[in-house]
Parts: sequence; C-alpha cells; structure tokens
Amino acid sequence: MHRNRQITPLKFGATKGAEYPKGLWRLVLREMLGDIDVESDAIFEKASGLFFARLGLSLTTLYLPATAVRFWTTGLSESGLVIMRAMEGPLVVEQRRHRVEAPEGDVIFAMADAPLTIELPLGGRFDCAYLPSHVVNASDMQLSAILMQQISASCLPLQLLITYAGYMLQQQRQNDRHADMMVRHFYQLLPVLVAELAADTKRTGNPDRLTAIKTAIAGNLADSTFSVTDVARQQGVSPRAIQKLFQRTGTTFSRYLSERRLEGAKDALMLGNSSMSVTQVAFDFGFDDPAYFSRAFRKRYGICPRNLQIAARKSA
Repeated sequence: MHRNRQITPLKFGATKGAEYPKGLWRLVLREMLGDIDVESDAIFEKASGLFFARLGLSLTTLYLPATAVRFWTTGLSESGLVIMRAMEGPLVVEQRRHRVEAPEGDVIFAMADAPLTIELPLGGRFDCAYLPSHVVNASDMQLSAILMQQISASCLPLQLLITYAGYMLQQQRQNDRHADMMVRHFYQLLPVLVAELAADTKRTGNPDRLTAIKTAIAGNLADSTFSVTDVARQQGVSPRAIQKLFQRTGTTFSRYLSERRLEGAKDALMLGNSSMSVTQVAFDFGFDDPAYFSRAFRKRYGICPRNLQIAARKSA
C-alpha cells in the first residue's frame, strides 16, 4: 500500500491552457447530485472549477458565468447529505415541495438521494459538498434542524466546515495521510454543527421570542446599522435562529425590517410636519441613501415619497 502520495485537487473547465475535455463539470456534479439536466449547456461549458474527493467526501467549486443558472438533479442512489452555497448572489433550492432561498454566502443542506432544483439567479460561484450517510452521526430529529433551511454563514461550526473544505480544494501540495486527516476533521465537525443548530431551534421555540424581536426592531428603525446580529446578541441566540423564526412566517429579517421602515416613513409623510424634507424622513427611518429610499418606496406603494407628501398636504 502506497502512503504519502501527493494529492492534488482537480482543476477543470474553460480556463486558459485547460487540458480536460468538455463536459467534465457534468461528471463532477453527477458524483455528488446524480444525473444533471440544465437549461443551457453553453453556460456550463464556460465554467471552470475545482474538485476534491477523499474517503467518501466530495467537494467542488464551480465558477459560472454571471448570468441566471438553473439545473435539475435526479439524486443519488445512495443516501447522504449535500451542502450548497452561492457566493455571488442568492441560491434557490427546491426539494420535495420545500423551497429555500439563501442569500450570498449562506448555506443550504439537502438530502443527496432525492431530486433537486437548483437556481443561481445571478450565476457566479457555486460551492457544493457531498457527505455519505455513514459519516452523518445525527438523529432524524437533529437533521431536521438543518435540512432545507437557510443556515447563516455567521454560524461558527459552519465557518470551520467551510474553512476545511476551502483548504482541501485549494491546497496543491498535500499527501494522502494529510488529506485523510483533514477529511476526518471535516466529518467530526458535522455533529457539532448539527447540535448547535438543533439547540438554536429549541431556544427559539418560545412563542414570545418573535414578539420581543419585533419590538426591538420597532425601537431601532432610525438606526441604519441595526442588523440581525444586534437582535441575536440581545436575545442570546444566533443570527441563524432569528432568520429561521422569520422564515416560519414567510419572510426574512431584512425584508421585515425594510417593510417596517417604509411603513414608518409613509406614516410620517402622510401625517407628519409637511415642512420636513423627504431626505430627512429617509434618514429618520434608517435609510442612508435617499435615492434608494425613493426607489424602494415607489416600488412598495406605487407613488414617490414627495408626491405622497404633496397629496397629503393638499388634503389637510
């Protein structure tokens, strides 16, 4: 048995001097997701990427063109977990009537043995990992805390997993013993991540939690820097736990915050001092960019802020 052989990640695709045949991207994804059906082969033929596989773990990074990408997978015959994220825009994943949208950098876990619909509306970098079921040391209840959920990139165990995956894909000079050690560390981190996310789910089970969060938002509409991290710190939970609460109500933290700010600005324009400028109203409700405020307001209410203010003044 040969030991200490050099392990080098595979580089492939439409890069200068590439020596690999067209369609290698399909072989890479097939190993992790099953057979692939795409809207446009041409988009994938323009992609480049990296691939690493060891001890059942498969990792890939695809660099896709900056255009909308959508593809379908059949799933594998063997069970396991798939981990996905997009790094230059949102990622939308559908599986078994569940649809999840994750912003740039956040992660989605899915079952490897069921079909998937995967969409990157802006294209760009797509990261994917496959883990066989025998390394997933977690109960079905624990797995329910991560499957088809948006998992925030701020989750510390997830950050460690991503760091290990990035190292294995980027490290050009590693021997097989070194590579095996890195893969085992990756596997050992998974139950830590699952336990952390399951604990978040338990902590956010309090029905008063969402009310407290919404109260905190209402009290900080003027603070343009106010974020989900601030709320999580106040509540003693992770940002991902906050996001999950809002997902249960069919929205996201950022969308809810934006809607409350716009509603507050609308009321101020209709009922407030008519001498107050639109710019001042924007600042008072956490919008640093008055032009962006005007666009968002018009998109939401079908009228620009200034015209609403004028109409309210005339009717007074």
